[in-house]
Amino acid sequence: MPQHTEMAASYGNPSEYIRHYVETTVKADDTLRQEVRVGCRTQSSPILVRMMDRRSRWGTDNGLKTVIPTALTFSLIGYPFVLPDMIGGNAYDGAVVERELFVRWLQVNIFLPAIQFSIPPWHFDDDQVVDHTREMLALRESYRWLFDHLTVEAVSKGWPIVRPLWWSHPRDPQSLVIDDQFMLGDELLVAPVVDSGKVTRDVYLPPGLWLDKCTGTNLTGGRWYRNYDATLFQLPYFEKL
Repeated sequence: MPQHTEMAASYGNPSEYIRHYVETTVKADDTLRQEVRVGCRTQSSPILVRMMDRRSRWGTDNGLKTVIPTALTFSLIGYPFVLPDMIGGNAYDGAVVERELFVRWLQVNIFLPAIQFSIPPWHFDDDQVVDHTREMLALRESYRWLFDHLTVEAVSKGWPIVRPLWWSHPRDPQSLVIDDQFMLGDELLVAPVVDSGKVTRDVYLPPGLWLDKCTGTNLTGGRWYRNYDATLFQLPYFEKL
C-alpha cells in the first residue's frame, strides 16, 4: 500500500504561521464572511478582524471603554474592517448585562465598520430598548452610502474607515488626546456616552462648522461643549459642514 506523505513547512518566525493562517481562511470562504482574531502583515486580506472578547462591564478593564480605542488602533495599523466584540459584551461567568450598558454599547458600535449582537434587545422585555435598537439600525442603514464610500477608499488608499479626530485635524492639540470620540471618515464625528449613570458628556468639536444631528443646530468647532445632553436613548453625533 502506498503511504500518504504530508507536506509540512517550518518557519523561523512564528508570525509566518499567523500570516498563512489568515491567507488560508480567506481562500476557504467564498462569501468573505469569516472573521479572524490575529494578523501579521495581512493588511491586504479582505476579512473582518475581530477584537478579543469583551467583558460585560463599563471600564477600561476589558469593558466598554476599551472598544473605541481598540477600534482606532486596529484601523491605524492597517486593519480597517474591524469587527467590535458583541454588543453588551459576552456575559461571561453569569454576568448580568444592565439595560443601560446594552444601550450605550449599541450606540458605541452603530457607526463602527461592523456590528454583532450577543444579547438580543428583546432580552430586556422593554419596548424602549427594542424601539431604540431599531432606530439605531435604521440610522446606520441611512449612512450605508458613506460606509460604501469609505470601504472603497480603504481598499484603494489604505485609509481607515473609523479615524481619530487628529486624522483630519493633525495640528489641533485637543484632537490629539481624545479617545472616547471618533470620526466616521471625515464626515461624521461620533461622541457616545461610555460611563455608567451619565446623561450628559463633554463633547469636543475640532475646528470648522458642524451640524448637530440631534438638535439640527450649527455649532462652531475648535472648542468644548460641556455637559452636552445625552440621555439614555440619545447618541450625540455631528456632521462636518
